Amino acid sequence: MNIYDALQKRSIRDGILRSLGNLSGAVKKNIQNHPYLLNFAEDVRRAKLEVAENYDFWIDKAISVLESQGAWVYYANDAREARKIAGRIVGKEKVVVKAKSMVSEEIHLREYLEKLGNEVWETDLGELIVQLANDRPMHMIIPALHYSEDDVRLILRKIGIEGKNAKEMTENVRKFMREKFLKADVGMSGCNALSAKTGRIFLIENEGNIRLSTSLTKTYLVFTGIEKILPSDELCLKSVFVQAAFFGTFPPAYLNVNKKVKDQEMHVIFLDNGRKSTRFKEQLLCIRCGRCQLECPVFQLAGNIWGGDVYGGPMGIIWSAITEGITENCFLSTLCGKCREVCPMKIDMPRMIREMRGLILSRYRAEI
Repeated sequence: MNIYDALQKRSIRDGILRSLGNLSGAVKKNIQNHPYLLNFAEDVRRAKLEVAENYDFWIDKAISVLESQGAWVYYANDAREARKIAGRIVGKEKVVVKAKSMVSEEIHLREYLEKLGNEVWETDLGELIVQLANDRPMHMIIPALHYSEDDVRLILRKIGIEGKNAKEMTENVRKFMREKFLKADVGMSGCNALSAKTGRIFLIENEGNIRLSTSLTKTYLVFTGIEKILPSDELCLKSVFVQAAFFGTFPPAYLNVNKKVKDQEMHVIFLDNGRKSTRFKEQLLCIRCGRCQLECPVFQLAGNIWGGDVYGGPMGIIWSAITEGITENCFLSTLCGKCREVCPMKIDMPRMIREMRGLILSRYRAEI
């Protein structure tokens, strides 16, 4: 689908605006009822800036702690290297259960493991719908927001799941996934925050699928961008609380704090993929709450089709520049500044988008 097709697709606009309506009031209420969240956001911003100033130090510190606990740790310079590492760990003909992870989307992990002959299942309901539809997540946290109940009913029939309504379909998906959890050889997750002090992996969710994906399997594989490293557990907790609150769900339904446990093989892959060398380092402060996406007027019209191969919306334009390269999609931004105003990290996305435009225009001038 190109952006012109997306503009004609009413379900994208309806889904985004419905989600915005459901969540925007909740964000305001969260901040009103828990004003300390704004202080938490400032603390996390300062800590992320500190880590970004010396990634090598903090990566080494995190790796050392994880290895001392018995985890296997790897560093991947790019997506290809990360996929190869994961492929060696997983092997072939395995059943893999996977929690929602934008880093895994970034490196196209599921598709790669399937090509190796593995059975890979997304365990988040929205991600499962997107997987079965052969689509990509429309939003970081609400991946299937552009599908109606009737759409979902048809999609789930591909794996034999029926239901008269959303409640019945959800119950039947739960039964289906429980069998996969019990049979799985490998469990995978992303990472909302990682403590360099203790090596603990912090994950928030609302379905309970992450704790099943990460605790029932004999092998647990974690993917984390290097920007998720924070100096302490306290700052990790503050980060996940701010992420949940600014998305609209606070407190989060489930908070997982994972570490290496007895009788489970744990692997952690740190991904660079342009992060250390980017000129757009301010974007690395992002905690992936997805607020800027829902509030963006262009995203409201075109969804994740406006952005890069994986990341959509104003944050997606910049993340895609970091991980894939700058594209002319940056000229579709209105530069209204709403993304900056709603961002808990106060990331100046309009400034970076203007910088991208300047770089593209300079390149064009040089070619003339």
